[in-house]
Amino acid sequence: MKTPLQVLEQHWGHTRFRPLQEEIIESVMNGRDTIALLPTGGGKSVCFQIPGLLLEGTTIVISPLVALMNDQVAQLQQRNIKAMAITGSLSGLEVDRQLDNIRYGNYDFIYLSPERLQQEVIQQALKQLPLCLIAVDEAHCISQWGNDFRPAYRNITLLRELHPLVPIIGLTATATPDVLEDTISALHLETPAVFKGSFFRSNIAYKVFYTEDKIHQLERLLQKKDTPAILYARSRKQTVELSQQLNTLGFNTTFYHGGLPTDQKKQRLAAWLEDRIPIMIATNAFGMGIDKADVRYVVHVQLPESLESYFQEAGRAGRNGAFAEAILLYNNFDESLVSKQFIDSLPDAKDVKKIYQKLNAYFRIPYGEGMHITHPFNFNDFCETYSFPFLLAYNGLQSLDRLGVLQLSKEFGRTSIVRFVVASERAIGYFQEHRNASLIGKTLLRMYGGIFELPTKINVGLVAKKTGQPISAIIAVLEQMATHEIIELELYTTDASITFLVPREDERTINPLAKEINLHNRRKVAQVHSVLNYLKNDNICRSIQLLHYFGEEAEEPCGICSVCAREKSRAGSGEVRLIAEAILHLLEEGPKSSRQLTESLTFAEAKILHVVSLLLESNKIELNLRNQYSLS
Repeated sequence: MKTPLQVLEQHWGHTRFRPLQEEIIESVMNGRDTIALLPTGGGKSVCFQIPGLLLEGTTIVISPLVALMNDQVAQLQQRNIKAMAITGSLSGLEVDRQLDNIRYGNYDFIYLSPERLQQEVIQQALKQLPLCLIAVDEAHCISQWGNDFRPAYRNITLLRELHPLVPIIGLTATATPDVLEDTISALHLETPAVFKGSFFRSNIAYKVFYTEDKIHQLERLLQKKDTPAILYARSRKQTVELSQQLNTLGFNTTFYHGGLPTDQKKQRLAAWLEDRIPIMIATNAFGMGIDKADVRYVVHVQLPESLESYFQEAGRAGRNGAFAEAILLYNNFDESLVSKQFIDSLPDAKDVKKIYQKLNAYFRIPYGEGMHITHPFNFNDFCETYSFPFLLAYNGLQSLDRLGVLQLSKEFGRTSIVRFVVASERAIGYFQEHRNASLIGKTLLRMYGGIFELPTKINVGLVAKKTGQPISAIIAVLEQMATHEIIELELYTTDASITFLVPREDERTINPLAKEINLHNRRKVAQVHSVLNYLKNDNICRSIQLLHYFGEEAEEPCGICSVCAREKSRAGSGEVRLIAEAILHLLEEGPKSSRQLTESLTFAEAKILHVVSLLLESNKIELNLRNQYSLS
């Protein structure tokens, strides 16, 4: 039998493991339940892939993201390892074919979404398999206190019931001590071995800047227009607008959000990965599984809802070990907005009960009935019918989903999107030629400013109310205009579907959940306050603040964050000059990597990296495509 190191060299071409990988693999090989808490870029997948190759049988991998599954399957197949993914996009016939392949194909790895695992046909197929390992990627998704909670992750315990003797490994890059404890409990792990790598990233400078002019600040930060970067915004509209603004200033950017068609997402991701478009502006839909080693900047243009999400997204910078910056821009409006979005609109138990009762009335569900019945759902109409504030109703429905009372379809929150692709004169001419489109088309133009310039969300129900036309007529006109190439159209006739998971019992359904609702709200408030405290605390090293949040104590300040840089500029200008002169002298000999610089100089590594950042900002040195520094 080969050793783990031999398998690593054979399939991955590496001759040594990263920190903790070997210990984690050994734990799994010994049949022990295991938790691997490693930072972003720490090599988590190898920790289950190598045991999966060495152990006799098939490894099931539960993963929350289709792109992540497909990417890992493709990489395994390139290494001549038998792997497949059963995703939600497959048709029934394709799933049947995949299940036949599972039964007879001797696959080493089968990747599943947690939603697929709920299907009985999948469970029956897995029951017959000789499993050797169950791997739960992004395991924090099973914790309702985790940043990316997925209710379907709770069903992973079905695998333990089907195969009680098979070890489970949970892997995550972001978990506070509370989330880690809840994850272990929710996965039903038995005295697991917990391996926690340090979250400290010595090459990332965490910086926080207050600014009233974010575009100007971005223009200053992104002076090297060909430098790989990710800019995170909170809404789809903001990604589009920010991309247009920066492109006007001479930057080469594209945008990415959950509302884009799949083919556009693939094209834009490929263009960014291949450096054809260096700057990606995205919502958090551009998340797990994004693996590009040379990202120099990760900039949050709006405040994140938690330090968990911020730390995970910031960790996509500098995976190659070169100096990188994770920057957070904010102003007073951002502070009030994050509180309004994530605190003021939190529903308490009374709100959730009222939303649940009105849902049952909306769908005319009698007491004691309704279980496992699916209904098409128009969110806007529901809110207008019962005068619910949109954010409160949205969060209330998410609470009911999280608590297992109902299940929202993946499309929840989608709205139809329209953009006029002809000039305004051509549109008016079209309305004169097609009288049926005139009232509806002109109403759209009055209601939605910018609909000629940007893909714009429209409320079909509201357009129907304004025009006095039935929704069916609105839809027919939109489809007609799209056929005649007057508009681009993404049409969703309902926001979602809702499946009730328990019979209607009103008080008896919600009252037992009140404690969990209130506890979740307290934790959400604490998360937002942690973000605001992080913004305001400019006395303690940014790295130390983040590490402390995740339960890790730092030995000394990082030396390169915005707090440390300010302190150094106050006290150590003479030493900065000495280090700068030494770096420039070394680079006169030729390009050097950050490792070569730190190994060649006798100053502390943190100080060297700090001065490197200053020299980059002043354009005295530059970073080439081989991640080496050279004189400008």
